[in-house]
Amino acid sequence: MKTFTVTHTEKANAKKETIWALWSDINNWPDWDVGLSACESLGDFSAGKTFKLTPKGAPEAVTATLQEVVENERFSDKTDLGFATIEAAHEMKMDGDDLLVTHTITANVADEKAGFFEEVIWPGFRAGLPQSVESLAKLAEQRECAPTLGL
Repeated sequence: MKTFTVTHTEKANAKKETIWALWSDINNWPDWDVGLSACESLGDFSAGKTFKLTPKGAPEAVTATLQEVVENERFSDKTDLGFATIEAAHEMKMDGDDLLVTHTITANVADEKAGFFEEVIWPGFRAGLPQSVESLAKLAEQRECAPTLGL
């Protein structure tokens, strides 16, 4: 097995509850996750529940399972692709007055598929993760400002 990992942290000028609302609304993840074209929740947002996600450019959806869910703090999910497992960890914590949102993706790929994964699939994760976390933070900030703007 070969392991690939990418992490990105973004400061969000938003409340934890606003980030959590976006995280726990699986059906609308494509609003902030640049790598997804569709998502479908198959239950509530709790450990052990599954959901389907369709990566952009993928021919079909894959099923992921929520591994850990700690409200207003963190959650993780895992997707088994047969030749690889993709684990995504999402965490938020305060650093003084700043809310830091961190997403980490770890892929464990079978050796015989590692070259293909590294060349074809992994670049999208590496490039998309920072954009997605930034987009999440901006969307949370917009949602908090909307009532003030009369939207």
